[in-house]
Amino acid sequence: MRISQRTISRNYLNQLNTSMSKKAESLERSTSGLKFSKLSENVADGTRAMHIQEERYQSEQQLSTVKDLASEFKSVDSNMDSIQSIMENLQEKVLAGMSENYGQSKRDILAKEVANSKDQILQFANAQFGGKYLFAGTNNSEAPFTVDATSGKLQFNGIDVDKISYQGGSYVYPDPSDPSLTKVVPNSGNVYADIGLGLKVSSTGMPDSRTAFEVSFQGLELMGYGAATTGENGTSVPSNVYDLLTQIEASLSSGYDEKGLKDAQTKLVKLTDKVGMQRTELGTRQLFRKNADPVKR
Repeated sequence: MRISQRTISRNYLNQLNTSMSKKAESLERSTSGLKFSKLSENVADGTRAMHIQEERYQSEQQLSTVKDLASEFKSVDSNMDSIQSIMENLQEKVLAGMSENYGQSKRDILAKEVANSKDQILQFANAQFGGKYLFAGTNNSEAPFTVDATSGKLQFNGIDVDKISYQGGSYVYPDPSDPSLTKVVPNSGNVYADIGLGLKVSSTGMPDSRTAFEVSFQGLELMGYGAATTGENGTSVPSNVYDLLTQIEASLSSGYDEKGLKDAQTKLVKLTDKVGMQRTELGTRQLFRKNADPVKR
């Protein structure tokens, strides 16, 4: 069979183009480090690579979250420590102020110190880190703790703290339009983060607490909440530290009230211990966070 020169040339050029194309692909793979550049070139390996890239991105995000939490938790602990120190210091001074030999002039001075201390505690309770209020629940737009201009009572997200209770897993207060009903305190929910525990979200959009890490700290648990209680000496004492210190301040400056001051002192000790418990919980969370570090797993 006779083969023309044109056919030979065409076949040669086709083979040459194929070889050059393969050489270019090999050079591209060696330069880029990629086995292929298009998903259509290898669908199975391409899909697997996409999953790996997605998992890598998630791990990087989780690692970044864990590192940010480490700094945030240090700030939380620092503010808790400041509040606890102030309260412990006041315990000693109020105890001394209850002595009959202390004198009214000294009590007046102590009353001013108590007033300054409660304002300091309020500042620490409204502390921020990275533009976020540390003890505000889901509220990041404004300071969570305020003082009612008329009553002088402590409020959390606009609700009187002494009207708040904990029911069915939520912080609630009486419905103003129907006191027999309750409403959930605004922005009092918890905030969670994905740190690699296999985050699951319910149909309502809420994360499963077993698969997410709680990053928020309830200011209500730190400051105290709920209706006033009756002390051993029969006097009414507030259940939150701010209103309690307001009452102590008044008792010191308006004259010596032994029974009232004793009951207030006892309550102050209990609320101080509660702050210590919150710091213990923080320590537990810090330990869990370290063990859940994506780098260590």
